[in-house]
Amino acid sequence: MNIRKLLRILHRDFGYFIVGMTIVYGLSGIYLNHRHDFNPDYKIFITEFQVDLPDKNTLTKKDVKTALKSVDEDVVYKKHYFNNEGFIKVFIENGEAVINPDTGEGQMQYLQKRRVIFSMNKLHKASIGTVWKWVSDIMAVILMFVAVSGLFLLKGKRGFGKWGWWLMTAGIIIPLVFALIYI
Repeated sequence: MNIRKLLRILHRDFGYFIVGMTIVYGLSGIYLNHRHDFNPDYKIFITEFQVDLPDKNTLTKKDVKTALKSVDEDVVYKKHYFNNEGFIKVFIENGEAVINPDTGEGQMQYLQKRRVIFSMNKLHKASIGTVWKWVSDIMAVILMFVAVSGLFLLKGKRGFGKWGWWLMTAGIIIPLVFALIYI
C-alpha cells in the first residue's frame, strides 16, 4: 500500500471519528469568542415584584424568606442586610433581590445555566478534569494529523504543490498578522 492511499484512509477515518467533537468545539468556540457580547454560560433573569413586609424595624429573616417565597417558590434564601440606601439586599442562590422596605417593591436578578452551551464551553476549556484534558489533547493531535494529511491527498493543479501551499501560507500569515497587531 502506498503512502498516499494510507493517508487517504487514515484522513477519512480520523475525520469521521472527530466530526462530532469538531462541531462541539466549533460551536463553543463561537460562543466563547462572543463572551463579551453576552454571557454564553448563563441567562440573566430580572423579575419585578411587590410584597407586603412588616415595619423594617421589626423585620426578621423569616419575614424576608416568606416575602421571597411569595414571589417564587423555588428561591433559596442565603442572607440579607440593609444597604446604604436603606433597601433590603437579599442574597439568593444564583442571584440577589433588592426590596424597598417602605413600599414593598423589589427586583430579583438571578442566573440560570444555559445547560448545553455551558457544558460545551466546559469541554472546550478542558476544565472538567485530567482525563478530559488528555482526550482533548488526543483530539488536537488528530485534528493536526487530518490537517497535514489533507495537504498530500490531491494531485495536479489543485494539489498542495501548485495551489494548496498558497492557501496554507495565507492560513498561517493571517493569524500571525493579527497576533503582531493586537498582542
